[in-house]
Amino acid sequence: MSIKKLAEYLGLSKSTVSRALNGYLDVNKDTREKVLKAAQELGYKANPTAKRLASGKSRTLGIILPSDSNMFVSPAFAKVLVSLSEFLAQQDYQLIVTTIFDWQDETQVYLDLITSGLVDGIFIARTRCNDLRLTLLEKHRFPYVCFGFEEGFSKESFIDVDNQQAFYQLTQRQISLGHTQIAFINASAELTLSQARKEGYLRAMKEAGLVIESDWILHAELKQENALLMTEQLMQSNNPPTSILCADDSMALGAIASCEALGYKPGINIAITGYGDYQHSRYVKPAITTIKYDTSAVGKEMAKLMLNKLENTAFHIQNWHQTEMLVRQSDCHARASKI
Repeated sequence: MSIKKLAEYLGLSKSTVSRALNGYLDVNKDTREKVLKAAQELGYKANPTAKRLASGKSRTLGIILPSDSNMFVSPAFAKVLVSLSEFLAQQDYQLIVTTIFDWQDETQVYLDLITSGLVDGIFIARTRCNDLRLTLLEKHRFPYVCFGFEEGFSKESFIDVDNQQAFYQLTQRQISLGHTQIAFINASAELTLSQARKEGYLRAMKEAGLVIESDWILHAELKQENALLMTEQLMQSNNPPTSILCADDSMALGAIASCEALGYKPGINIAITGYGDYQHSRYVKPAITTIKYDTSAVGKEMAKLMLNKLENTAFHIQNWHQTEMLVRQSDCHARASKI
């Protein structure tokens, strides 16, 4: 069935039916519901090619993820992508995921994509401080949504988790357990999430009047092997910590393995925490005390924010999302944190 026949069946104009099907808010609610119900009952489906030609849009959105040695798509972010993609599909958009390799010029890869006509907008993952990708997109006035916040961002440009508050509370928990020597194995320093988490850690330490050793704050890519090596460095120093905060659950696994190799017993005489609530973190021994956030809500909000930019929609947007601490067995009281 064509949209023309659907309009004739309903006794409405073709433009009214089209706007109702596409969610435009200037169509009366009752009319919109009537159109959607008839379309479902009669099996109407829009011709995607005709729709693209009529609108001049690809109805496709893109995201570029790092590949090769820098590949990192956490289980948590994978769930964000699923939710993001599903909501877009419900609005007749699709998400394409592509990769960038170490040997490629990142600026050129982004420039090629935004000038290709293949996508109407881009999602930016792992937002960086002073991100040059955003400078490029702003220059070309190309729609984007960041998963990550930096000072100065408008509400129309980002969705983020309150990483500062998450690590403030995580550090406070360690302090409440009696720890005064708390190390932090953080993500790469260039990431906005890394800076926010560091600020939360420092705030809690300063409020408690604790000394902050510079060599207790380390940065690296989010990989188990990096955490393993840095934990070994921390624990073999002259002033080893009694608690280690890790930027994600994979790093926490590396820290646990390193401590065990050195004769420590995580959860008994060394406290270790993670972030992300990855599936493995519930089943390893000890199960990892961690932080989780609503991945489904974050993905949907990213999609809604982009659609508000591209369509005449007015989705209510929640820019900030809070976290929840999951206390398990990998951290412990400081009085037990001695071999």
